[in-house]
Amino acid sequence: MSNYSDVIIVGLGPTGATLANLLGTFGLSVTVIEAIDETFPLPRATHFDGEIMRVLQSIGLAEEALPFTHVNPGMTFVNLNREVILSWPRPDTVGPHNWHPSYRFHQPALEAVLRKGLDRFAHVSLRTGCELLSVVQSEDGVQAQFIARGKTTPEVVNGQYLIGCDGGRSPVRGILDVPLEDLGSHEKWLVVDVIMNREVAGLTDGTVQFCDPQRPTTYMRCVGLRRRWEFMVMPGDDLEALTSPEGVWGLLSPWLVPDDAQIERAVTYMFHGVIAHPWRRSRVMLAGDAAHQMPPFLGQGLCAGLRDAANLAWKLDWVIKGRASADLLDTYEQERSAHVRATIEHAIEVGEIIQTIDPEQARERDAKLGQGPRKMSSLVPRLGAGLHRAEDACAGFIFAQPILESGVPLDEFVGSNFAVIGDRQLLDSVSPATRMLWDLNGVIRLPDEAQQCLDELNARAVIIRPDRYILAVANSVEALDRVSTYLPGGNENEHSRRT
Repeated sequence: MSNYSDVIIVGLGPTGATLANLLGTFGLSVTVIEAIDETFPLPRATHFDGEIMRVLQSIGLAEEALPFTHVNPGMTFVNLNREVILSWPRPDTVGPHNWHPSYRFHQPALEAVLRKGLDRFAHVSLRTGCELLSVVQSEDGVQAQFIARGKTTPEVVNGQYLIGCDGGRSPVRGILDVPLEDLGSHEKWLVVDVIMNREVAGLTDGTVQFCDPQRPTTYMRCVGLRRRWEFMVMPGDDLEALTSPEGVWGLLSPWLVPDDAQIERAVTYMFHGVIAHPWRRSRVMLAGDAAHQMPPFLGQGLCAGLRDAANLAWKLDWVIKGRASADLLDTYEQERSAHVRATIEHAIEVGEIIQTIDPEQARERDAKLGQGPRKMSSLVPRLGAGLHRAEDACAGFIFAQPILESGVPLDEFVGSNFAVIGDRQLLDSVSPATRMLWDLNGVIRLPDEAQQCLDELNARAVIIRPDRYILAVANSVEALDRVSTYLPGGNENEHSRRT
């Protein structure tokens, strides 16, 4: 049995399911191959940010996901004496993305929303309970062979591209023989998820990092009655005793007694930072944990995977529909790998603050943090060199989502298109060649909108991409004509030189 899809996705976790929804929204045919039949029922990732809510908004699922979230008020770092050494407050109002900056969420519920979203697309096929056997590439396409559980005859699906979204142990990465670069931070932690039976005094609505050298510990308020503690496994720990019910309740005893809650799960994880090289071999690419993994201290692991999906989806759409050359796909790893690396490195730095177990080093840390600013702010890395104008300081960063004069949020109005926003006189004065280029690329014009955002960028006009990242800015007609050539339908030789 053989069939065809534009894109084959291996893995139906949050990254694969988001990518499938994006491609389905674009009208591409997709086959998703997933090893398990049902979503994993226990909590895993717990945090995403306002940019990720915009990704969910772009596939029409933000409102469906919202009931399974909790607005996170931030994170506090305390030392052995429970003194605050660092704080990371998050606003309780919506931010530049028109969503809250920080959310806790329940991963099984999010995955259920994403899977149900795929029911909207007749051209998206889910093959769950299927094991990938092989991937074969040719000049014209890629072929995946897989077998359904309980069957003896393999099946084949052909496509133009295959994306491995199949997790940290990625079979696709193994087939490609892609190595992982080790960025460090290899520490084992015990993760304990509980469901509260009742409210318990002293449990904050936010997150607390107990930077206690005797045992670094994390507490977080999750969705509904769910709470999570994470305990660093210390040298000399008896892992079997530590993970027994008695051991777990012993660790929880400063906060809870057994009547307060039910333990949903207690499992050890190795926190580490790795990144694959390369993410693309011809028609096969990696995304999410298959391409990178990071310590959890910034809550950006799942966010990174969904950013991968948002970056890659529109580029696949343009290439498959013949609107851009396949060279556009080279910008995927170029842009995302640099962004991910910066995030992993920052997560490792934060982890070093938390995971200090030498008492003298902990005292030095406390003294150092006490001398300087005691507030953290969110890291917002720039995309690596790719499809944006490197000379513009703000290009390669995501654009805000203002509410337009019509009352419609920017993303709702623009959809999956490029857009140019700016001074009406400037937009009306561009050359005929630029107007033709805008028409060729389906650029939405938004004259005299988002003035505050433009002022913040010190620009009279901005071109944004379908993933809402800034392509280029301009302050004159001549500059706007020039930067418009960075669109995929612009000067192809110039694009090749840039990337």
